[in-house]
Amino acid sequence: MSKNTCSGIRLANLDDAPVILSIFQHCDPFAIKGRRKQHINLIDVMDWIESITDTHPMLVLEEQGKVIAWCSLEPFYGLPAFDAASEISLYVHPEEQGKGVGTQLIQYLETQRTELGFTHLVAYIYASNIESQSFFKRQGFEQWGLLPNIAQSEQVKEDVLILGREF
Repeated sequence: MSKNTCSGIRLANLDDAPVILSIFQHCDPFAIKGRRKQHINLIDVMDWIESITDTHPMLVLEEQGKVIAWCSLEPFYGLPAFDAASEISLYVHPEEQGKGVGTQLIQYLETQRTELGFTHLVAYIYASNIESQSFFKRQGFEQWGLLPNIAQSEQVKEDVLILGREF
Protein backbone atom coordinates (compact mmCIF):
# COMPACT_ATOMS: atom_id res chain seq x y z
CA MET A 1 0.00 0.00 0.00
CA SER A 2 1.35 3.41 -0.87
CA LYS A 3 2.02 5.91 1.89
CA ASN A 4 -0.24 8.54 0.28
CA THR A 5 -3.74 7.53 -0.70
CA CYS A 6 -6.76 9.23 -2.20
CA SER A 7 -9.58 11.05 -0.41
CA GLY A 8 -7.43 12.21 2.52
CA ILE A 9 -6.73 8.64 3.64
CA ARG A 10 -3.11 7.77 4.37
CA LEU A 11 -0.95 5.53 6.53
CA ALA A 12 -0.61 6.70 10.10
CA ASN A 13 2.78 7.87 11.32
CA LEU A 14 4.21 8.61 14.75
CA ASP A 15 3.26 12.30 14.47
CA ASP A 16 -0.38 11.15 14.42
CA ALA A 17 -0.12 9.33 17.76
CA PRO A 18 -1.50 12.15 19.97
CA VAL A 19 -4.63 12.69 17.85
CA ILE A 20 -5.18 8.92 17.45
CA LEU A 21 -5.06 8.62 21.24
CA SER A 22 -7.44 11.55 21.67
CA ILE A 23 -9.98 10.10 19.24
CA PHE A 24 -9.70 6.69 20.92
CA GLN A 25 -10.28 8.21 24.37
CA HIS A 26 -13.34 10.11 23.11
CA CYS A 27 -14.84 6.92 21.67
CA ASP A 28 -13.89 4.12 24.09
CA PRO A 29 -16.80 3.47 26.48
CA PHE A 30 -14.56 2.30 29.33
CA ALA A 31 -12.31 5.37 28.98
CA ILE A 32 -15.30 7.73 28.84
CA LYS A 33 -16.81 6.25 32.01
CA GLY A 34 -13.44 6.13 33.76
CA ARG A 35 -13.72 2.38 34.22
CA ARG A 36 -10.63 1.13 32.41
CA LYS A 37 -8.22 -0.69 34.73
CA GLN A 38 -5.21 0.33 32.71
CA HIS A 39 -5.45 3.40 30.51
CA ILE A 40 -4.19 3.40 26.94
CA ASN A 41 -1.40 5.97 26.67
CA LEU A 42 0.72 7.63 24.01
CA ILE A 43 3.39 4.92 24.17
CA ASP A 44 0.71 2.28 23.50
CA VAL A 45 -0.47 4.17 20.41
CA MET A 46 3.10 4.60 19.19
CA ASP A 47 3.53 0.82 19.55
CA TRP A 48 0.37 0.30 17.49
CA ILE A 49 1.73 2.53 14.73
CA GLU A 50 5.15 0.88 14.77
CA SER A 51 3.54 -2.56 14.44
CA ILE A 52 1.79 -1.84 11.13
CA THR A 53 2.61 -4.04 8.16
CA ASP A 54 1.77 -3.99 4.47
CA THR A 55 -1.26 -6.19 5.07
CA HIS A 56 -2.25 -4.82 8.48
CA PRO A 57 -2.08 -1.02 8.24
CA MET A 58 -3.25 1.78 10.47
CA LEU A 59 -4.91 4.47 8.38
CA VAL A 60 -5.96 8.00 9.19
CA LEU A 61 -8.49 10.16 7.39
CA GLU A 62 -7.60 13.84 7.21
CA GLU A 63 -9.86 16.73 6.40
CA GLN A 64 -8.27 20.14 5.88
CA GLY A 65 -5.01 18.86 7.38
CA LYS A 66 -6.67 17.55 10.55
CA VAL A 67 -6.96 13.84 11.41
CA ILE A 68 -10.64 13.17 12.08
CA ALA A 69 -10.71 9.35 12.08
CA TRP A 70 -8.51 6.28 12.06
CA CYS A 71 -8.81 2.59 11.49
CA SER A 72 -6.49 -0.36 11.74
CA LEU A 73 -6.38 -3.94 10.57
CA GLU A 74 -4.83 -6.60 12.74
CA PRO A 75 -4.42 -10.35 12.25
CA PHE A 76 -7.64 -12.05 13.31
CA TYR A 77 -6.08 -15.18 14.72
CA GLY A 78 -2.55 -16.51 14.91
CA LEU A 79 -2.97 -19.57 12.69
CA PRO A 80 -2.30 -19.64 8.92
CA ALA A 81 -5.83 -20.91 8.21
CA PHE A 82 -7.12 -17.48 9.30
CA ASP A 83 -4.67 -15.32 7.31
CA ALA A 84 -7.43 -14.04 5.00
CA ALA A 85 -9.35 -12.58 7.95
CA SER A 86 -8.48 -9.29 9.64
CA GLU A 87 -9.80 -7.63 12.76
CA ILE A 88 -10.88 -4.06 12.10
CA SER A 89 -10.89 -1.20 14.59
CA LEU A 90 -12.40 2.10 13.47
CA TYR A 91 -12.76 5.33 15.43
CA VAL A 92 -14.23 8.66 14.28
CA HIS A 93 -13.94 11.88 16.27
CA PRO A 94 -17.36 12.53 17.89
CA GLU A 95 -17.78 15.86 16.05
CA GLU A 96 -17.39 14.03 12.72
CA GLN A 97 -19.65 11.06 13.40
CA GLY A 98 -22.69 10.67 11.17
CA LYS A 99 -21.01 12.43 8.24
CA GLY A 100 -19.90 9.38 6.25
CA VAL A 101 -16.30 9.44 7.52
CA GLY A 102 -16.32 5.84 8.71
CA THR A 103 -17.96 4.74 5.48
CA GLN A 104 -15.10 6.33 3.52
CA LEU A 105 -12.59 4.24 5.46
CA ILE A 106 -14.56 1.01 4.96
CA GLN A 107 -14.96 1.74 1.24
CA TYR A 108 -11.24 2.43 0.93
CA LEU A 109 -10.40 -0.87 2.63
CA GLU A 110 -12.81 -2.64 0.30
CA THR A 111 -11.01 -1.23 -2.76
CA GLN A 112 -7.67 -2.32 -1.28
CA ARG A 113 -8.75 -5.77 -0.05
CA THR A 114 -6.84 -7.73 -2.68
CA GLU A 115 -3.62 -5.84 -1.94
CA LEU A 116 -4.22 -6.16 1.81
CA GLY A 117 -5.00 -9.86 1.47
CA PHE A 118 -8.28 -10.15 3.34
CA THR A 119 -11.56 -11.81 2.42
CA HIS A 120 -13.21 -11.30 5.82
CA LEU A 121 -13.29 -8.42 8.31
CA VAL A 122 -14.21 -8.99 11.95
CA ALA A 123 -15.13 -6.26 14.45
CA TYR A 124 -15.52 -6.60 18.20
CA ILE A 125 -18.18 -4.17 19.47
CA TYR A 126 -19.41 -3.57 23.03
CA ALA A 127 -23.05 -4.63 23.28
CA SER A 128 -23.93 -1.22 24.73
CA ASN A 129 -22.41 0.57 21.72
CA ILE A 130 -25.55 0.68 19.61
CA GLU A 131 -24.15 3.38 17.30
CA SER A 132 -21.17 1.23 16.29
CA GLN A 133 -23.37 -1.82 15.82
CA SER A 134 -25.66 0.18 13.54
CA PHE A 135 -22.71 1.62 11.61
CA PHE A 136 -21.11 -1.75 10.91
CA LYS A 137 -24.45 -3.33 9.99
CA ARG A 138 -25.01 -0.52 7.45
CA GLN A 139 -21.62 -1.47 5.99
CA GLY A 140 -22.80 -5.05 5.40
CA PHE A 141 -21.50 -6.63 8.62
CA GLU A 142 -23.60 -9.26 10.39
CA GLN A 143 -23.54 -10.52 13.96
CA TRP A 144 -21.45 -13.68 14.02
CA GLY A 145 -21.20 -14.16 17.76
CA LEU A 146 -21.59 -12.94 21.32
CA LEU A 147 -19.00 -13.04 24.10
CA PRO A 148 -20.98 -12.62 27.35
CA ASN A 149 -19.42 -10.49 30.12
CA ILE A 150 -15.96 -10.77 28.53
CA ALA A 151 -15.00 -7.10 28.95
CA GLN A 152 -14.48 -6.27 32.61
CA SER A 153 -13.27 -3.20 34.40
CA GLU A 154 -13.88 -2.02 37.96
CA GLN A 155 -16.80 -4.39 38.65
CA VAL A 156 -18.44 -3.52 35.32
CA LYS A 157 -18.97 -6.39 32.91
CA GLU A 158 -19.84 -5.90 29.27
CA ASP A 159 -20.87 -8.28 26.51
CA VAL A 160 -18.97 -8.01 23.25
CA LEU A 161 -20.54 -8.73 19.89
CA ILE A 162 -18.56 -10.22 17.03
CA LEU A 163 -19.60 -8.61 13.76
CA GLY A 164 -18.20 -9.84 10.48
CA ARG A 165 -18.33 -9.34 6.76
CA GLU A 166 -17.23 -11.61 3.95
CA PHE A 167 -16.14 -9.88 0.72
